[in-house]
Amino acid sequence: MGGDSSKNQAFPDKVIKLMIDDIFKRNNVKPEKVKESLSNEQKQMLKEMVEDLRQQVDQFNKGEKNTNKSSE
Repeated sequence: MGGDSSKNQAFPDKVIKLMIDDIFKRNNVKPEKVKESLSNEQKQMLKEMVEDLRQQVDQFNKGEKNTNKSSE
């Protein structure tokens, strides 16, 4: 089951990257320029936000697994 967990975690990362890339392309944003213009405080805030979202996704996934097990 250990491989299962890493597989589930990789999928949301791919989806997030795809969505961000799409948004950047539609708005003619170059990631290199964005990285250069962010302050250290903004970078830290983004890291915290991503970690919070990751925890929420993990909790959601755990809830789905529990629901699936109880319905079987």
